[in-house]
Amino acid sequence: MREAINSWFSVHEDNVWELCIQLNVDLEKMPIEDHSIEWREEISPYLPVARLRIARQPAWTEIRSRAIDDGLSFSPWHALAAHQPLGNVMRARRVAYPASVEFRRMFSGCPLNEPRSADEVLGN
Repeated sequence: MREAINSWFSVHEDNVWELCIQLNVDLEKMPIEDHSIEWREEISPYLPVARLRIARQPAWTEIRSRAIDDGLSFSPWHALAAHQPLGNVMRARRVAYPASVEFRRMFSGCPLNEPRSADEVLGN
């Protein structure tokens, strides 16, 4: 799989993904706390809000993998307060993310950093 992804990104000049959102327009039909209820597109269609463009580049290298996999953490709460996740499932995940980060840090022995740019991640 890694080879296929590297191959794709090395030959395609411009890779584009459209990012869409679904607005909550009816709390009765689109509850935030009940994830078993599908938010139907007839009620609130997906709206494009951005396009992510990634230029041709190596998708995976050993150096990048070490820097990113061992040196970074992910949390949906690394955002503005207005953009933080909602709902009970996301509140439960908020506890799991730091525990996972701490386990990885202890297991790998690598400190985790919060870079401010891609150059910091890749050591450029």
